[in-house]
Amino acid sequence: MKRSLALYGLLFILGIILLTLVLVGSYLDGADALSILVILSPMSPPNLGLWFVSGGIILLTVGMVGIARQYFKNYRRLFTALAVILIPPLIFFPFIGGCSYAFFNAPMFPMRSEITQVTVVDDSPLVLSVGVKAITSRDSRIEGAIILNGDGEPVAETPIDDRVWTEGLALAVLPAGSEIKLTLNFNTTLPPGKYRVRLTCWHENHGNSPFTLP
Repeated sequence: MKRSLALYGLLFILGIILLTLVLVGSYLDGADALSILVILSPMSPPNLGLWFVSGGIILLTVGMVGIARQYFKNYRRLFTALAVILIPPLIFFPFIGGCSYAFFNAPMFPMRSEITQVTVVDDSPLVLSVGVKAITSRDSRIEGAIILNGDGEPVAETPIDDRVWTEGLALAVLPAGSEIKLTLNFNTTLPPGKYRVRLTCWHENHGNSPFTLP
């Protein structure tokens, strides 16, 4: 009996591990992270995640039934039949809902780089020198920058060249693993205070960093 409990317990744990990997993959898929676990998301091809979900539910069900059967000596067949019919859908539908929640509540844009330094070159009009370091293995684009005030509201932005949309022109292209320094001219003057500069690009995130205007 002890060996049987250990075996079913192992199957139960393996089922939880498979389902956990799928849940993490769903979150990373929503965040567009550069991780191999993204392929385990049920929402993305090649739909490998659905196989993991099926395998996880099967292992979880077998483990649960095997453990519980030890305590239903007089009604094992009835319990097994009901468990096999009821447990998989009771796990599957809430779990898929959880994957969807993780996918749609993950950060909208992937983190491609981080701002390492912000220096105020001039404050009238505002000119910033910004150091940027790539943190992924994928080349990325920087199309502009915005300034946020203490309440998180945008108060200034760099002029966006129309060629960004028509010709795919970028303010800068950040190769994987590289570091660059940008000079950003906002053509505006802001009152003294604390601000944050955020680099922008469609479906990419380059982070933000605080600075102070005296």
